[in-house]
Amino acid sequence: MTLKEYSESISKLAENYPDALVVYSSDDEGNSFQKVSSGGTLGFFDGDYYGDFSDLQHIQNYVETYPESDTFKQYFGKEPNAVCIN
Repeated sequence: MTLKEYSESISKLAENYPDALVVYSSDDEGNSFQKVSSGGTLGFFDGDYYGDFSDLQHIQNYVETYPESDTFKQYFGKEPNAVCIN
């Protein structure tokens, strides 16, 4: 799902249920649920369905602190491709 598709879907729900809490499931089986605590974090998702997420702000801070490091060089010059909701 893209951010635009998510936004359109959530906007329709917000029209009908503006005061509903936003929660997320901890796993595919719904073993626990928690409230969403942020508006989203921009970054990079490496994977198809499962993968790793690297927060853009964390990357920028790391590169400023350790400019000689190649730790995040795979992201240099690339646009973020994901938003993490929590």
